[in-house]
Amino acid sequence: MKLFTYFLCLVFSSASAALTESISDRTYELAKDLGVNLGEGDINAKQFQLLKGEIIERVFSQREGYVNRRELYLTDMSNFEKLVAFTDSDKQIQRLRFKIRQYKKLSQYKWPHLQPNEFQLGQKAKDIAKLRWMLTELDDLEVKNISAYREQVYDPSITRGIKHFQKRHGFIPDGELTVETIKLLNVNPNERLIELQRALQYKISKYEYQQGTYIEVNIADFKLRIKGDDLSKLELPIIVGRINNKTPLLNTHISKITVNPTWTPPNSILYDELLLALENDADFLVNERFVLVNRDSKQEVKSLKGMTVQQVKRSLKHYQLVQTAGYWNALGKYRFTIPNSQLIFLHDTPNKKAFLQRNRALSHGCIRIAQPELLANYLIKREQSYSRNRLSVAKQGTKTVDIKLKRPIPIVITNQNVWVDKDNVLQVRANVYNREVTE
Repeated sequence: MKLFTYFLCLVFSSASAALTESISDRTYELAKDLGVNLGEGDINAKQFQLLKGEIIERVFSQREGYVNRRELYLTDMSNFEKLVAFTDSDKQIQRLRFKIRQYKKLSQYKWPHLQPNEFQLGQKAKDIAKLRWMLTELDDLEVKNISAYREQVYDPSITRGIKHFQKRHGFIPDGELTVETIKLLNVNPNERLIELQRALQYKISKYEYQQGTYIEVNIADFKLRIKGDDLSKLELPIIVGRINNKTPLLNTHISKITVNPTWTPPNSILYDELLLALENDADFLVNERFVLVNRDSKQEVKSLKGMTVQQVKRSLKHYQLVQTAGYWNALGKYRFTIPNSQLIFLHDTPNKKAFLQRNRALSHGCIRIAQPELLANYLIKREQSYSRNRLSVAKQGTKTVDIKLKRPIPIVITNQNVWVDKDNVLQVRANVYNREVTE
């Protein structure tokens, strides 16, 4: 019996040692990918604690609730192991880590610098060989064994490489070697490496929000995507707040769908825009289908027909200015509620042409969605049949209908100017508000 007990202890001891060794190695690799490096070789207990501290500091120090998270992951080994396991298994994070390692190698080169030039097909020049090498190293051009002479010739493959480079930088891929394209080609890989490491820090910091299906709104990319659901390909263009009305970075959830919403403009829009427009056009508010609704008795509605700016201002003591539901409404057909202190929400818009613009920082801070019905349909599929039927009926009518979600879905509003897509292609965008993703 004693021998059996000894054997069991030995087995569990070996397993524990193997687990410790495994978590140490994985922690060391994660620390390197995040830009932490305490040297090579085996990690002792003291170094392991230092690595844990460095990882937690880099990932969570600029996040709300940092002190509590620091204590959680420093003192609770089980939770730290879960965090490391998440970074080893999450597909988005794995793609980022792979790209970080690639750019670490690229950073060891003396990166070439291209001068503005207009090359023609068939032209031969040393700078063309330089351009070809840069496009190949950046994965925009397929690796081919060609002669030193051919390397210097501007051929259709280079045009294709430039188009690929432009597309993943958010430009119209015309294949022209423009000044803007050359400027981006000249960016040192070390700069991209730092951006990738920041993106990795940010992704890990959202660990709690990414355990299942969630929605990601990326301001820099002007896109809304469903994440964590391999069956969904939903990706919708969005419009975000302009530079003086920035869309805030948020972690919240979608709690409600409103079909045929009314709109009560905030005071900033009411006084700075709508009443100014009324001064220039006496019928402006009437034409835009606004009415006055009693603040106490919501059933009492008063027409604005014939009212002056001063009369409207006086009425606002007891009434709210409300735009009625319909195709004219600024919120369109759908509004999606996301609880937050900054009164931001997602909604439809009657102005569909705005989605054709490349820079779509155009709103007062809220997020406008192209094809919002697709998002409504996705959310309602997660709900019970009663809610699905309510949405189906509401779509056919004109009445304002609120549908509270029994399964609110997490939503992360971020500003990531670099990420790696599902095809392992590094995507780069201009930073809309010139602020860091870790803000």
